[in-house]
Amino acid sequence: MSTGRRRLGWLLPTVLVLLLVAGVAGTWTLLRQPQLLAGSSASVVPVVRADVVTEVRVPGAVRSAGEAEVSFAVSGTVTTIPVVPGAVVRAGDVLATLDDGPTRARVSAAQVAVATDVRDLQAARNAVPSDPALLGRLETTAARDRAELAEATRVLDGTVLRAPRDGTVTAVAGQVGDRVLAGAPTPDDALSRRPFVRLADLGALVVRASVAPRDVARVAPGQATAAAVDGVGPTVFGEVVGVEPAPGPDGAYGVTVATSLPPETMRVGQAADVRILVSRAVGVLVVPPSAVRPTGPNRGTVLTPPPDGRGPNRLVTVTTGIADATSIEVREGLRLGDRVLVPRDAEEPRP
Repeated sequence: MSTGRRRLGWLLPTVLVLLLVAGVAGTWTLLRQPQLLAGSSASVVPVVRADVVTEVRVPGAVRSAGEAEVSFAVSGTVTTIPVVPGAVVRAGDVLATLDDGPTRARVSAAQVAVATDVRDLQAARNAVPSDPALLGRLETTAARDRAELAEATRVLDGTVLRAPRDGTVTAVAGQVGDRVLAGAPTPDDALSRRPFVRLADLGALVVRASVAPRDVARVAPGQATAAAVDGVGPTVFGEVVGVEPAPGPDGAYGVTVATSLPPETMRVGQAADVRILVSRAVGVLVVPPSAVRPTGPNRGTVLTPPPDGRGPNRLVTVTTGIADATSIEVREGLRLGDRVLVPRDAEEPRP
């Protein structure tokens, strides 16, 4: 047997073995990643340029930037309420009063006692010989009576509820004849515990939004906002000016949105749908989010079809950026005009 035939004799089996191994490896790969097989379960879309905008969308309401809630600091019965909702008041104006008859009598009695103490102390100090024990008792009594006068005067002052700042009365909770408790919302038997009077600066309106704990870390002062306010035609543009450091009773964080020129039709209490801009990428390469299979932070894979439509799909690793509901930014791995596969079931809108 010639040398050439001997070489051919061992070469052919070797080639067949290699082909068999390659076929098995290829089959194993396709079995593990069946998406590489060409099929009709996906559509093909091109890589295009577009803007990607991520935002937090939350409910809100129009409020005043300068608000005050005031209630009586002492207990008593309401005798007058000289203001009504819509009244414009100045700091120090009277908002309501309590029956001060018993308190005035208490103040008068305390004043008489203090005056008597002054006379008795003066006489004890001028007495010869002096009586230190008597003088000590008189000084103790005088200190007690002065404290009583101070407390009675505080209570008397508390029977008058005054505006702590300029503003417009937006709500009055009680009425004449109501019994109120010191420092508590009033009337004390009301089903809804509210401050007696609410004031607002209607010249400085803002939108107070409620942000869920999962989104609050993405919100910061200075971010641009757009709000659709009920009853106000155009979108109200502004920015975040404050984020509460702790959640409220409802578990949400309060976020304040301000605009430099509030529309004239804005009113306190109007509901608002607030969109807070978190990030924006302009004119970047994008694909549908469903085309990317995440593999790590800002990493993923996409399937690209063969150029001639024959053969298996190609798995491409990409670096991703920000994403919104319709697009995800592709920073590395694809070029403009490349094609990617999007699963058809991902294209169907969810109910």
